Amino acid sequence: MSLSAPCPSPALSSSRAERGAAARGPAVRGPAVRGPAAQVAQTCDVDEQAALLQGWNQRYEQLSAGSFEGRVTSLHLGPIQAWREFSSQALHQTGALRAGQLAIGLPSSIPGNTMFCNRSCSEGHAIVFSGDGPFEFVSPGGLEIIDFVVDRGSLDPYLTASEREQLQAQLAQPHLRPVSAHERWRLPILLSDMQQCLADTTPDTLPPQQLDEMASDVLAAIAAVLRDGVGSEADEQLSYQRRAHIVSMARERVVATGADGSLTVEDLCQALAVSRRALQYSFQEVLGISPQSYLRAVRLNGARRAIKQGSSVSDAALAWGFWHFGRFAQEYKALFAELPSHTCKRYR
Repeated sequence: MSLSAPCPSPALSSSRAERGAAARGPAVRGPAVRGPAAQVAQTCDVDEQAALLQGWNQRYEQLSAGSFEGRVTSLHLGPIQAWREFSSQALHQTGALRAGQLAIGLPSSIPGNTMFCNRSCSEGHAIVFSGDGPFEFVSPGGLEIIDFVVDRGSLDPYLTASEREQLQAQLAQPHLRPVSAHERWRLPILLSDMQQCLADTTPDTLPPQQLDEMASDVLAAIAAVLRDGVGSEADEQLSYQRRAHIVSMARERVVATGADGSLTVEDLCQALAVSRRALQYSFQEVLGISPQSYLRAVRLNGARRAIKQGSSVSDAALAWGFWHFGRFAQEYKALFAELPSHTCKRYR
């Protein structure tokens, strides 16, 4: 929606209806989708803009002179709320989340002075705060930011017990968290992919499993931002023999799990009683790839076998946890040097 268009009321236009999001494994990921899953609005007033971020109980004060133009694209999926927000003027934002919630903000670019809780914010930071206390944010005019709010408990399946313990005190206070370039762009890409999948659809268009995989990937990406830097020096000092043994045990675990592609890095850490960092270093040294890349390769190979055995491309992709079919085709071609549709034709 162009900012040059006449400013409408902040009423939201819906493109999705209610849908439940099932949990992967025994942990309950969160409540069913409440209300429209995808919404878009444009505003001419800071109070209207603040009201669009439902549940934040926040207040905006305009600091720079001129007419205000704002835009909020939002998405609600199970325990996840996501916003892509643009504001044309500098703002002083204050507010708080509901108890039990956690928010992560990722500025797309920072065109001027940006302060979060009296600390200067750069593009290499994630803004993190929870329902444990209030936050304060000074944003420049022209800022675009992506925000995710989740129920804190919904992140538990994506963190090891050790990681949850180390993060508990950190997440009680609002703070800026350094974030790697990979994780910084992973969440915006996921948000764009979800918006693409949910655009112009009806309530029964997408299978519940596909919506569940969307939520799972977002929660995993949020957990990855939070756990960056969590670990100990001992994880970096393992011998090659110990790392090779960890990889061998992990591969045995993957084979024993069977064909559904649901095994996660967190599952491996728990089963092998090792930290995420130890698993990461072991896979990188022994196989030259990350454990996440290894598990993704296993899923892609599983989807390929399903296609060769007669499954449709979309059914094979979904069965192995790939909810964005365009992204699946790209990754499939990158690994096998052919599109899944070509594999399908060759084995029919």
